[in-house]
Amino acid sequence: MGLFGSKEKTELKEKAKKILEQAPVGASDVAFQSRFSCVCVFAIAPKAIEVGVKRSKELKNKLVVSGSVRSGSFSKEETVAILGSDGVVKANAVILDVIPDDGTLDFQTELSANMHKKEVGSGGNAWLILDVEEGIESGDIVAGL
Repeated sequence: MGLFGSKEKTELKEKAKKILEQAPVGASDVAFQSRFSCVCVFAIAPKAIEVGVKRSKELKNKLVVSGSVRSGSFSKEETVAILGSDGVVKANAVILDVIPDDGTLDFQTELSANMHKKEVGSGGNAWLILDVEEGIESGDIVAGL
């Protein structure tokens, strides 16, 4: 096994391939194990002094969805489908970061600290930072296999 967990990377690549095959853009009536309801959506452009140069460039103008996990779980680097309110797949995206929201700190503080779990399970509230810059609205569903 490699230094950076090649087994985990292989599993993520397999899940990504599977979701892209089973849930292409425009598909409907796809069964998902994990569902996250989007309550609030906003774009971020963190400063390098707050999160570091590399992370600042990676997260510039990306969308953050705030909400709760209805079923399953979500983790960093997972590929997900974005479902519109009509149940049709609007887009596919990769989760750049998962920040659990326990209600004690605001998003900016959690983002700057970068000392949080990288996964959230059923019933948990969280902010998901996605690798997209538009196309997600409140009421949409983030879904995973």
